[in-house]
Amino acid sequence: MSQQQYHDKPTVRIKAALDELLQYNDRTRGRVSVSMYLGKDIFIVTLREPRTINGEWEDVDRTVDIFDLMEAYQAERGGSA
Repeated sequence: MSQQQYHDKPTVRIKAALDELLQYNDRTRGRVSVSMYLGKDIFIVTLREPRTINGEWEDVDRTVDIFDLMEAYQAERGGSA
């Protein structure tokens, strides 16, 4: 984004500044702003903590029901649902 485009979008500047400030606080480090509401006397921000979940995936030709997946997982572990 060019410098001129950056200055033409005040909400982008607010988000960038807020995301930077979040990294200085122990309770908010690692989080980013998602949505903002700016009212006359109030500023509300929703924060999200991006996470990477390691795992495996495979491409299937059909839709899989979550309960079928849970049962298959339990069967692999030798437990009951």
